[in-house]
Amino acid sequence: MTTFVPPEKFGLIEPGVYRCGFPTPESFGHLKLLSLRTVINLSQEALTRAATAFFQENHILLADVGLQVWTHPMCSPISPELIKEAMRYVLDSTMHPLLVMSSSGTHQVGALVGCLRRMQHWSLVGTLDEYRSYAAPTPRIFCEQFIELWDSDLVTLPSALPDWYVQQQAMLDDDRARWQAEQAREQVREQAKDQAQDAEAESNA
Repeated sequence: MTTFVPPEKFGLIEPGVYRCGFPTPESFGHLKLLSLRTVINLSQEALTRAATAFFQENHILLADVGLQVWTHPMCSPISPELIKEAMRYVLDSTMHPLLVMSSSGTHQVGALVGCLRRMQHWSLVGTLDEYRSYAAPTPRIFCEQFIELWDSDLVTLPSALPDWYVQQQAMLDDDRARWQAEQAREQVREQAKDQAQDAEAESNA
């Protein structure tokens, strides 16, 4: 009988983009419901044979990003290279529906999601709250510092950005334009006020 048990640390990042720890056979039924096109493994560990076979049988692209960037034993499990490479998939709508995973689904996935939130201009407080909600009871200071210091300019945006990202950026641009327009109007009002005060001072001289 098919079971529909989600993998550990399963969650929705954005429409068509999910997260979790390494799946077990009990969670394959749940994953099949997602109609996945791509799976990103951020871990330096390879998936189990059962999980690899499941993805192959369902024609799901498996990108072992963690193993690709782990070039020597001293490589950090969370690095700018790892996040930059993973973002190529996360921000490419042609790869969706997409699942991001690591062995525990906690720190590497949490760092990637945190960096995405920074690119989406979430507040740092909200970003770290989301990370801690998955990392509890053992959040790592290193991960939080990595997220806080993430440089979004390292990421080259793909041409086929997902709708949710495009719409969010458009809303941010609109907010920024309204703020700049209000600042310009305020500056004009201040200049007019200063001119009126200067004119009054001259008339009273």
